[in-house]
Amino acid sequence: MSDAPSALASAPPTSTTPKKKKLPISANQVTVLRIFALPFPCWALLARPPDEVMWVAFFFGTAVGATDFVDGWMARRDGPTTLGALLDPVADKLFIAMLLLPCVARGECPGWAAGGLFVRELLITSLRSSMAMRQTSLKTSSLGKLKTVVQMGGIAAFFLTIFVPEVGVPWTYLGCAIAFAFLALWWFIRRRTMPLWLASTPLLLITLFAVSLLRSAFDAGYLVFVLMVLFTLLSGADYLTGSMRAFRQTGGIHAKDVARVLWSFAHGLALVPLLSNSFDPAHPLRGLTLPVILSLSAELALGGVENMVTAERHRWARGSVWPTMIAAVVVGICAWFDVASPLVLEVAAWGLALFSVVNLGVAFWLDRDVFLAPKE
Repeated sequence: MSDAPSALASAPPTSTTPKKKKLPISANQVTVLRIFALPFPCWALLARPPDEVMWVAFFFGTAVGATDFVDGWMARRDGPTTLGALLDPVADKLFIAMLLLPCVARGECPGWAAGGLFVRELLITSLRSSMAMRQTSLKTSSLGKLKTVVQMGGIAAFFLTIFVPEVGVPWTYLGCAIAFAFLALWWFIRRRTMPLWLASTPLLLITLFAVSLLRSAFDAGYLVFVLMVLFTLLSGADYLTGSMRAFRQTGGIHAKDVARVLWSFAHGLALVPLLSNSFDPAHPLRGLTLPVILSLSAELALGGVENMVTAERHRWARGSVWPTMIAAVVVGICAWFDVASPLVLEVAAWGLALFSVVNLGVAFWLDRDVFLAPKE
């Protein structure tokens, strides 16, 4: 018998484990689609088209919000990317900005509340960059996770109060509460655990049901915004306390830390409160609504760029927060103190919006190697 190995013996072993079929769309593409889909519900909240269109906008906005879970699942399945780590939190912040600010412009959400909310978002963004520069970080608390649930769910709940007849608002909240309660029970039976967002959602909806039943749909809508701001500020205070402790342990606060903190206050204090009731045709500052939404969105994305650069490279981003910060403060001062005419302010606000978008593009381009380099 020949000692030569047979063809069967020499053939390389084949794996019997089936390969996972790669999805035709990536998590990053889903996130980008989510960002580009936001203008439609934003327009609906501003223009208030007929109820049929508002229902479409509501379900469209709900689907956009739900894709946050979809791209998260896809990223875990296919592996995270640096670009995805930038896009996902930015998309969440843009979701809040583009759906909350129209409510401020129409006088349904207090300007001071929205201003405080975005000061918090930008402040935590700046603190996160400062922490990354010190090569340290703070774990996201349960309060921070609950804040995200309250923000996204709160906007969806308020959306319903706009076009559901007032007599039906309480029962809509109750129906949603029962549906989420059954979902929570099913989840717990299957997994013997329950995420915080699912456990808290029925309780929040029951609270809204009680307020809208005993008071009015307007009071329930106002409560939504109060809860959003309350949880946002509480989670911000929690992060701020941890940051200050870390700063004391790593050499104190530096000049660039202070610059980022000042930047975080610029839009939230100087511009967002100006939008209160600004969509009224008789309001002198009506022209500020769209450019402020655009410029704030660009600043939220700019903060995300710097977060990723400091986390990946442990250095400050090459782009700058100073130009848009100064421009926002100048436009805000001119508006608050009637230094310029409404037409001049509108032109200045659109100039700021364009400037913010260009500044964001420059910042991304200068550090593009951070986001576009292949993951090692």
